[in-house]
Amino acid sequence: MANKLLLCISAKEATAARWQHGRLTDCTVFENSEAGVAAFKNFAAASGYSPAFVIVDAVEEDYRVETLPHASGSDRAQMVDRKLRQYYRGSPYSAASLIGRDSGKRRDDRFLFSALTNPDIVTPWLSALSECGLPVGGVYLLPMVITGLVEALGEKANNLLLVSVQSAGIRLTFFHANTFRLSRLSGSDADADISTRDRAVIEEISNTRLYLHALRAATLDEPVSVILLDQLDLLEGTARAIREDNPNLQCTRLGRANIAAQLKINPGLLDVSPSVIYLQLLGARTPSNNLAPAAVTAGFKHYQRRRSLYAASAVAAAIGMVWSGYNLWDQISLKERAGETSIRTARVNAEYQAATGRFPVAPTSAENLRRATELAEKLRSTVVTPERFLRVIGATLESAPEISLTEVAWQYRNEEFQADGAPVNTVPQGQATAAPGSGRKQSGMLSGQIRDFKGDFRAAVTSINSLVEKLRQDPMV
Repeated sequence: MANKLLLCISAKEATAARWQHGRLTDCTVFENSEAGVAAFKNFAAASGYSPAFVIVDAVEEDYRVETLPHASGSDRAQMVDRKLRQYYRGSPYSAASLIGRDSGKRRDDRFLFSALTNPDIVTPWLSALSECGLPVGGVYLLPMVITGLVEALGEKANNLLLVSVQSAGIRLTFFHANTFRLSRLSGSDADADISTRDRAVIEEISNTRLYLHALRAATLDEPVSVILLDQLDLLEGTARAIREDNPNLQCTRLGRANIAAQLKINPGLLDVSPSVIYLQLLGARTPSNNLAPAAVTAGFKHYQRRRSLYAASAVAAAIGMVWSGYNLWDQISLKERAGETSIRTARVNAEYQAATGRFPVAPTSAENLRRATELAEKLRSTVVTPERFLRVIGATLESAPEISLTEVAWQYRNEEFQADGAPVNTVPQGQATAAPGSGRKQSGMLSGQIRDFKGDFRAAVTSINSLVEKLRQDPMV
């Protein structure tokens, strides 16, 4: 978790703390004066380049719950921006957040508009941060941080009033169905004696209930759960008096030990200032209602971009290191496999030499054997056999069983076969100089007789002529 500088400003004082390694440290209170601002400047200068987040606890605050037509994207942004300028034209510290939608047919959006109506209360402190070069991440009203406290407590009351005694007065924040509705800071003196403070707390609770009734947020007869923050264990009598004064109020006091346990905060820091509670909440989670204008948070935007660039560089460096390590491992593996392959090759060569050493002496050289083999393959691929010749004769004689062969002669030459044994040259005169074998063809002579001849010469001649015709019609003849 990134380090932060946290600051809670009120009309009386400012409480600053450092958020380091997920916990609150170095809590210091400064007076709201020139001397206090100067001392705070020294405190901030020792914080390095940590971003600063500011809480404002002041009477000059305003909250409005407004229903707007449902929209999204740029249409919603423009509509909300017009409302902010309409309500808070004189203050740059304003914000709006969507808190829900109506249950009617139109399903309109409900927005919470909030603003700090007196910017002068934060100006000197922000100037001190700017002079120290610290980026400002946001400016928030104290009730927006209290929302995180209600979630941390897990309170499920329908109407909840959270009361705390601050350095600037008594803070009363009302939640309906765990949704923020309003908050007010009274001007009561927080340093008054116990009886005066008790009366002031009870009176402010009654005033707040009347105000809620006027706003129709909660009637006077509705039960309200009151949580009293008592970080110094001084308000036990106040809680008892609240319960006795109004039976409709269910008052619960959170003492020092309970607050420290619920918020996981060092109990010793609670003695510094009541604002330590809210600084702890701000450090743990940043609220969404940021009042700071773009001019104030410009340095923080640059800070975020720089951190994103550093993070991307770190990721790229990590990927590069992993890839380099993989390449190195792969190279070592290749060298090991190459060495193993060389050893196996040498072993196979040695075995081959040992095996060939036992062979008998060849009658000729390996080159002569190779040439003889190639010549045999060439002769085998060019030789012509009487297979086709015999296939044609066999197919023809199969249809003439009355004729039997007595003699077959075949040749593969340039000349045709002659019955008297004298070959005739059939190679055209223009091909006399052709390459050997270019005019060769198969030819042959058949001799046969009629089986069981009974003197019927006419039938014998007919059979022989039929056989000759069949041979003539074969496409291979």
